[in-house]
Amino acid sequence: MKLMRTFLFYVLAMVALPTWASMELSNVIFHFEPGEASREDVEIFNPGDTPMYVQIEPKRVLSPGAETEDRAPITDPREAGLLVTPNKLVIPPGGTKVVRMVKLGSSAEERVYRIGAKPVVDGIESESSGLKILIGYEILAIVYPDNPKSDLQVERAGERMLFRNTGNANVLLREGYQCETPDLEKEECEQLPGKRLYPGNTWELELPLNTPVTYYQSVGTRHSVETYP
Repeated sequence: MKLMRTFLFYVLAMVALPTWASMELSNVIFHFEPGEASREDVEIFNPGDTPMYVQIEPKRVLSPGAETEDRAPITDPREAGLLVTPNKLVIPPGGTKVVRMVKLGSSAEERVYRIGAKPVVDGIESESSGLKILIGYEILAIVYPDNPKSDLQVERAGERMLFRNTGNANVLLREGYQCETPDLEKEECEQLPGKRLYPGNTWELELPLNTPVTYYQSVGTRHSVETYP
């Protein structure tokens, strides 16, 4: 009889139409730069027709971008340097709730955080709609040092390029491209992958061509276009 009940469960799970527990966030990347606001809010919207229960899980990223990267849950906000509140939300259908992040203190080095925003099963087990697919998000928060300095070293050898961040602030390389001839439009060129390089990170890139490389480069909220021969 137990075997029959187990079999029936799997059959119902296979034929049931899945329902989605989704959410919408106002932003997923936040920059805490020197002289700017020490507080940022992220709005979480529930587009569904049932209440959404959300768990907020802040973590400090250790050795970001390195092979030894790790994440430590924040138990003491003052020690971690970031306060995230609240840690639980109940968002009504069509409603919005706010999660606040507050930078605590200053630092001579960059601090990186990942804040998970995950819908949780709470009162959902009794639903008869079948499978419940939960979709969460992860927020990136970066606290910049008191005196951020970008220093991206680039070495080129034929169709290989090495990027090395020797500064104390992360650098985002995005929307890179490489053209066979200089008269081509960006859309006609080879598109290159992007990468965020934290202090001390290196990145080796294999290029499709032996021509100049162009990247949009961002340090915090400052942006530039750089071309490397």
